[in-house]
Amino acid sequence: MRSAKRRPPPSTGGQLPVPKQPGTARYRQVAEDLIARVSRSELVPGQRLAPEAQLAQQYGINRLTMRRALEELARTGVVRTEHGVGSFIAVPATRHRIDDGEASLSESMARRGIAVRHRVLAVTKIDPGADTPFPDFAGATVEFRFVRYLEEEPWSIGEVLLPASLAPLDWDGNTSVFAPISARHGLTVKRAERAFSAGPANPDEAGWLDVPVGSALLELRGFNTDQHGRVIATVAHHIRGDRAEYVVRLPQ
Repeated sequence: MRSAKRRPPPSTGGQLPVPKQPGTARYRQVAEDLIARVSRSELVPGQRLAPEAQLAQQYGINRLTMRRALEELARTGVVRTEHGVGSFIAVPATRHRIDDGEASLSESMARRGIAVRHRVLAVTKIDPGADTPFPDFAGATVEFRFVRYLEEEPWSIGEVLLPASLAPLDWDGNTSVFAPISARHGLTVKRAERAFSAGPANPDEAGWLDVPVGSALLELRGFNTDQHGRVIATVAHHIRGDRAEYVVRLPQ
């Protein structure tokens, strides 16, 4: 579970209700008004909105219309909803350079002063059979599944597959899973390939990442090599679409 944090007080309303605009759905008007209030810093990241019924009354609409506006804002990453707690203005996306020379996002973020930790969900030993992704390493493989937190907010669910001979079975999540590999085996871990796609959050992912089921996730897959060019890890991450922005610098 995430550690408790001090939250800003709930929003008290502002200039409401907004006038009706012909040709624009009422829920979309309300959503656009809330977005405008965020841009004016009337609502700030982490701030809890007033309860749904209170917001509906303030805007002069019914609760179903208000709920649809909040669902639209959650879908686009402006609002984050915690069931049983309320709706909050979402924290802005974290910008990440995938060509910054670091082997892991954890090291990259930590170098920028962003607190990173991992909650280890499972460590599973797998017999790869003939289709091993690690032809230079004999034997079984080990899969680590974990939730990554940035500044104590859930950011991604990851799976990293490693040769059993390299896998740090005592990994506690306070560093990246690659840090003990480098320290113990004298290997320089390098990003070798990354592919990106998008998909909806399933119920399990939504629960761990504190997002509604069906929310947009950025799916990253790839592999890492060592300084000798040997494949030593495959990676797969499902990242909150409202929290992530990946950047690569093109050659001049």
